[in-house]
Amino acid sequence: MVESLKTENPFRRVARYLFLYRGLFILTLSLAVGSTMFLVAIPQVIKWIVDSVIGAGRQDLLLWGVAALTGCYFLRDAFNSLRIRVNNTLEQRVLVDLRGDLHTRLLQLPVGYYDQRQTGEIASRVIEDVQNVERALLDGTEQGTVSLLTLMGISTILFLQQPMLAALVLAPLPIVFLLGRMHFKAGRVLWKNTREAAGSLNGLLMENISGHRLISSFALEDRERGRFREAAHKLRDTTLKAMYRWSLHGPGTNFLASLGAVAVMGVGGSLLMQSQASGGDFTLGDFISFFAYCSLVYDPVSRLNQLNQLMASARASSDRVFEILDHPVEIASPAEPKPFPQGVPEIRYENVSYGYPGRPAVMENFSLTLPQGKVTALVGHTGAGKTTLANLMLRYYDVTGGRVTLGGVDVRDFDLGELRQQIGLVAQEPFLFNGTVADNMLLAQPEASKADMIAALEAAAAWEFVKKLPEGMGTQIGERGVRLSQGEKQRLTIARVILRNPPLIILDEATASVDTITENAIQTALDHLVQERTTLVIAHRLSTVRRADQIVVLSHGRIVEQGTHDDLIARGGAYAKLWRAQAQADQHTFETLSEL
Repeated sequence: MVESLKTENPFRRVARYLFLYRGLFILTLSLAVGSTMFLVAIPQVIKWIVDSVIGAGRQDLLLWGVAALTGCYFLRDAFNSLRIRVNNTLEQRVLVDLRGDLHTRLLQLPVGYYDQRQTGEIASRVIEDVQNVERALLDGTEQGTVSLLTLMGISTILFLQQPMLAALVLAPLPIVFLLGRMHFKAGRVLWKNTREAAGSLNGLLMENISGHRLISSFALEDRERGRFREAAHKLRDTTLKAMYRWSLHGPGTNFLASLGAVAVMGVGGSLLMQSQASGGDFTLGDFISFFAYCSLVYDPVSRLNQLNQLMASARASSDRVFEILDHPVEIASPAEPKPFPQGVPEIRYENVSYGYPGRPAVMENFSLTLPQGKVTALVGHTGAGKTTLANLMLRYYDVTGGRVTLGGVDVRDFDLGELRQQIGLVAQEPFLFNGTVADNMLLAQPEASKADMIAALEAAAAWEFVKKLPEGMGTQIGERGVRLSQGEKQRLTIARVILRNPPLIILDEATASVDTITENAIQTALDHLVQERTTLVIAHRLSTVRRADQIVVLSHGRIVEQGTHDDLIARGGAYAKLWRAQAQADQHTFETLSEL
């Protein structure tokens, strides 16, 4: 990964990616210079044909003149064709590298980073903003260099041929470049607003695609169309604002530059007529070539003008790209990680304090022990701190006080990757990748055999439905497992954890989104999963934690009660009240269904 410094110019930082392919970059510039040389030679060939061939009546040289002119055009375009090919190769390699670094950093960033941003907005930075920055840098370097060389070369030729006319041609250029500088500063702000509006629109679009079923079931199409229209109109308005400024700047500066050509036509035409009348050395060929060079001067000026617009847009994109690359990796592995303890460790929360950014503390001086090889269940109302405890164990967040230990070792002292490999997570919303059943199973254990996968599927009560799929384990299950039911997805997730065989398990409301029959099937799989493993269960349905070795009742980040199911029921406290309330609700649901 190319290292970055926040204080460094973003274009200079992106240039480092270009210089990784120094050979291709130099070749691109060389081909561009070669194409420009033949372009600059064309007016000289035209001058020779007009004065020395046509003017001198040399019919015998006309064919040679036409051949020379054809050769200049051909070689100009041949060099340009090769330049485009090499340039595209360089562009794609730089894009892959820069996007790869962005993707790597995104995988390193803490969960909290994603909690505050839309998925589509982040994707917009990786795809569109990276391309904006790379294209501006590559075009800016290549086309900018060629344009400046062309401008310098032609200016030299013009001054050598006719200094007074050359001065007229170049007189508007300082004003053009000054206006360009002013446009760049203003355009950067306008294009930043445009890129942010594009990111918001992408985020809304991805949200609508992911939530399509919910939108349909709640008949929210009109609402979402309105939100999309509003976001699209904002993007339209910010884009038009930037483009309106360009519509004045671009044509305006081109007009200023073209005044030089008007001056050449007037003053140069007068000089030509005076020269012809007095027998001077300013010929028709000189005039035609000079006027042709005027056009060639204004072409690089126009390109530099357009690059100004491109660079303003790219500078806005670069800010968004490097906001990701510069974001600190707050949760990382220590320089010298400690080895993970052998066997199944005990988990301890020792005087733990934590609060999410910008919110009150979730818990303060919280202590709890999860005995080795036992099941500990956390119950309590939403916001009690149950999921926070799981997040702290996984180091999705780090404690602000106290520590979390596994086998007596602070979780911050382990290699982050190794720590998470030792913890099997079964979440409320199972996540499956777009691929086959086998592809998703092998994420847990890439070297697993077919027999290993079948054994894990059987243990998770999933093999019965998997073997009935059209292609068995080779069946494509779609994005997020869309072709499977919720219960099937959850059992497949459990099978994946069984295949990994970690010593620690976190069950985060693993049966909250399924019906009672499916819950029983999943619970059977979970009973197999937690055997001889230190397990943390986060539960909403108390029926799923009845057999836990210890149940901890939380409220506002504090332990209210702790004990086995029978002990807590006998005490008649908070847990007993929750149990009776759920039992009554379940009984009411059963009676209602019985009447149908």
